Amino acid sequence: MNWNRTKSIFIVVFLLLNIFLGWQFVDRVLEGQLQSIEQAPEIVERLDDNNITLPDEDVNTSDARGVVLEGSRVSFTDEEIEQLENNGHSVETIGQSSNVIRVELEEPMNISQLLNANTEEAFAPLLAEHVLYGEEYVFSRREGHFLHFNQLYNQVETYIDNDEALTVELNDDDEVIGYEQQRYSFSENRDERDMTPYMTAIRVLLDNHYLSMNNTIERIEFGYYSLSDQTPRFFSPMWAVTVDRSGADAEEKDMRIYLVNAILSEQHQWYPDESQTNEEIEDELSE
Repeated sequence: MNWNRTKSIFIVVFLLLNIFLGWQFVDRVLEGQLQSIEQAPEIVERLDDNNITLPDEDVNTSDARGVVLEGSRVSFTDEEIEQLENNGHSVETIGQSSNVIRVELEEPMNISQLLNANTEEAFAPLLAEHVLYGEEYVFSRREGHFLHFNQLYNQVETYIDNDEALTVELNDDDEVIGYEQQRYSFSENRDERDMTPYMTAIRVLLDNHYLSMNNTIERIEFGYYSLSDQTPRFFSPMWAVTVDRSGADAEEKDMRIYLVNAILSEQHQWYPDESQTNEEIEDELSE
């Protein structure tokens, strides 16, 4: 028996085992850092003192990463446009580079069941059948006759200030009559960096007085946000904190969505106060 060779094999095996266990330990620490409210007792105490409640559901941090995305709009090819036309749709390209298309359906499509379901999953078959790369989009919200969808990157939503990747138009009978689509190609601009825990984002809002007595924190979500119109666009990782500021006796809801950069801990207001002037809004969003 070659003892020296056996000893070398054992050393290599134990070294690999230590590396594996060390990686698991770091992963557990990072996961706990992002998820655990119990690790932020000081912040929880401040919330309790001001009667500010946290969401009932757990915050999903499984796909949260500290990376900045660089996004460039992709031009739709003649083959892709022909594919839509072969399905009976009328297609108009917008701009010289054909990176935005406006599609009109041959016949209005009834989607009352999808609207009644009002879930992200309900729209998946519609997108898969009638929209190019439909699996990359997810339902965001409805505004009047328009349904807005955001594009996904690694199962995380991307958001563009004052714009949507996909907007579906409805008629007065809530039937789909067409849509306007753009699509981004994403790349990670820098190496992954340490992330600010979402409870630290709550502390930033407390320190900046965006959270007040008797507010309710409805949701805390992670996403990539582009707040400035430039080419290419840069999408920063953000904690989006939805806050009900209306109070118990208010007749109308006063809902705000605040953004805190998940790397730099910088705070932005996604939906500005309507009482602000345009100059104040622009200054706040550019901070």
